[in-house]
Amino acid sequence: MKKLIFLSAIEDESSYLKSYINALKINTEKILFLAFGVGLFNGIIYLHKRISTLSNGRVILIGTAGIMGEDFIPGKIYQASSFKLGSVTLAEGKGYIPQGVYPDIKAKVIQHLPEDIETLPVINTPEITLSEEGAGFLIKRYGICLENLESYSIANLFKRNNINLSAFFAVTNKVGILSHKQYLENREFAWKTLGDTISKILLSHWNEF
Repeated sequence: MKKLIFLSAIEDESSYLKSYINALKINTEKILFLAFGVGLFNGIIYLHKRISTLSNGRVILIGTAGIMGEDFIPGKIYQASSFKLGSVTLAEGKGYIPQGVYPDIKAKVIQHLPEDIETLPVINTPEITLSEEGAGFLIKRYGICLENLESYSIANLFKRNNINLSAFFAVTNKVGILSHKQYLENREFAWKTLGDTISKILLSHWNEF
């Protein structure tokens, strides 16, 4: 079995998962947790220095995200189907990046999960979207999706190094004017449901890792 590596932007996002893993007495010698920092750039700088370790492991990104285009359920878990780079400016048609420069990247999807977990594309925006108009442009361009601040930069680094990446996100907010307020209100609950769900996946899929 390869070492199972969980990535998160901040340590708090994996704190409950660590507690559940310890309680379940899973072999923690095979598990590594790395917190790489918030935003587009911190992660690739931090993880590039550890690329040899990551290349020899099974990597899963976990974290929180906003949701657009669906009912907002705090703490609901989604698995990433793909990673996209986007922004309100691009969605509004006031900016341009050639598609070939930053193409969409497919995620490695874990099948037959113990819980009914849906998959959604994840849009990596440079900042949290804080306007209803901006959220409207994003949903019009990208459809039902999640908004996250680190996912594409990590996926792009891994693709360039032939590393498969799976990802799970707990919803903290609906993308729009209340995004940050809802994030602060719901993040603790989201971290808890993320830990509970991922620990169940480990129990049912341990041999696959």
